Amino acid sequence: MPIQRVLDGQVLCDPEYMLEQFNFIVPNQTCQFFYDFHEAAIVEADSPFIFNSGSDDLAIDPAINAQKGGVLRVTAGDGDGTAAVDGSQVVLALPFKAEYGGLVAECRLKITDVSECSVFVGFTDVTSLEEPASVSGTTVTTNASDAVGFVYDTAMTTDEWWAVGVAGDTDATGNGTLSVAPADATYQTLRVEVGSDGESASFYVDDVLVGSLTANVVTPSTAVYFTVFANGNGSNAAAATVDVDYIWVQHSR
Repeated sequence: MPIQRVLDGQVLCDPEYMLEQFNFIVPNQTCQFFYDFHEAAIVEADSPFIFNSGSDDLAIDPAINAQKGGVLRVTAGDGDGTAAVDGSQVVLALPFKAEYGGLVAECRLKITDVSECSVFVGFTDVTSLEEPASVSGTTVTTNASDAVGFVYDTAMTTDEWWAVGVAGDTDATGNGTLSVAPADATYQTLRVEVGSDGESASFYVDDVLVGSLTANVVTPSTAVYFTVFANGNGSNAAAATVDVDYIWVQHSR
């Protein structure tokens, strides 16, 4: 089962709430980052994030979008479908390593139109604009040398979330579909738990374990960064958007 859950958007720095809800977790034994995007606007230089975007005029840096509870909107372009042109990406500028132990990332998000963009949610080893992994048909392409996370791509044979990992440019054993699909403008909570040896990862969608990877998931000593990346598919008629409700990352002290 998941190590820990974020409930009702509660900020996890409240010790009493944590002890009440997560009494099997000792707060001082974990390092945690939680962000809920409640502000009216966000300035990259004053935030813990890096915002990247491609050259297309509709591909813009992620920005706060006025919605209940607050969201960060990632907006991909409608150009040629390459990351350099249509990509939009938020990167948490804090390095994590699998070898720390207890590495977990969770993100609640919704794709406005699932026919218009590809999405990666998870860890990657670079902070500049890059689509860490994509899927065409049933073939995975990993652009990152080290990454692990969820991939959705309109070029897939069957449009579903995939579990993908890569360690030192070697793809993980078991990269493939999780048999769960996103739906238009519908929130899903995506969670990945990574083993300290970098040889395993478990994937949850809305608290349900939907798949796992074994071997070559990520290099345990390599610094990786949490990211949400969106890319237009090259045939969309307008900008494609992904709304991020919250981000939570944890590892052991």
